[in-house]
Amino acid sequence: MKFIYGSSKKGDVSEALRDISEPAALFFSVMSEDMLEYAAKEIERRFPGVACIGGVGQSYADKQFFDAGITVIAMKENIKVVADVLEQASVMPIKYIRRLESAIIAVGGERGRTACFDICSAGADLRAVTTLSNFLCRLGYDLAGGTSNSEAVACNGKVYKDACAFLLFKNLKGKIKAYKENIYIHPQGNERRFMVTKAEPKDYKIYTLENMTAEKLYTSELGISRDKITTQTFKNPFGHVCGSDTYIVSIKDVEADGSITTFRPANRMDFLTILSMGDYREVVQDTISRIKNDLGGAPAVLSVNCLFRYIMFNDERYWDSYLAEMCRSFSHAGMVGVGEHYNTQFVNQTMCCLAFE
Repeated sequence: MKFIYGSSKKGDVSEALRDISEPAALFFSVMSEDMLEYAAKEIERRFPGVACIGGVGQSYADKQFFDAGITVIAMKENIKVVADVLEQASVMPIKYIRRLESAIIAVGGERGRTACFDICSAGADLRAVTTLSNFLCRLGYDLAGGTSNSEAVACNGKVYKDACAFLLFKNLKGKIKAYKENIYIHPQGNERRFMVTKAEPKDYKIYTLENMTAEKLYTSELGISRDKITTQTFKNPFGHVCGSDTYIVSIKDVEADGSITTFRPANRMDFLTILSMGDYREVVQDTISRIKNDLGGAPAVLSVNCLFRYIMFNDERYWDSYLAEMCRSFSHAGMVGVGEHYNTQFVNQTMCCLAFE
């Protein structure tokens, strides 16, 4: 697969599409929700019938980072793609599962060569990921994607609220595989796990861990004050222990009652740990090596990087180097999301991607 991209800081769709021709699929991002409908309609008018999804957020392609206007990433060569949408994504996306089923039939789904990339409305992640993964993973198809920084997403020229738009790919010349990159580790010699003893998942709120307020446990474990909690998550997020893997849970806020709100829900009797930042440069190199070893040097990687990851990398003056490292090894493009999706899991502070052989 090959990427071609265009952008316009002014939000001029024609300018962004100037160098794009004969795309098999399109993925676009705009910087505000009020630009979404206009962009979706103009792209559909220019390329009628071409699979296209879009959302709100910053984006990147090769070494370039885009934080204004519109960016369009076109995909072409050796792929077959269908775009569709699951509506009522936070309530009952399963009602629309026939659309995913039809997309798989249309591309001629094949294990190892078929995968899904999605972008969903903010707040719709949990049910959207569960619905997509339950259907895809039993067929051996991977899922990667993320969350738009808005209530709406676009698909094939239309805008939908509370929805999950997806591109269903078949690689005609090789494999497609999903990867996630976690730059956080368990502190050496300290892999303590804390049971969630009171929570309200629908509000993304953790009241108590081990019957202690979430605020008190977090601050006492790290030796910090309450006012440091929301920035400390960049270095020490929660981790949800799930079997042999750990999925990141970012902290959003701390409440007056000592509860902590997060960007990913936790349930009563979940086990959480407090993670520490690892050597992110080494982790990035490990990810690049894994993709190359698995796919023999993937020519294209479509990814979602968490907003918190971007902020942290930027603060560490590593973001430009990160894009350059990925670009040296692959054709790399994607967007900055406010949540990430990897097969069966909705995660935070992570990079998730589809790699195409």
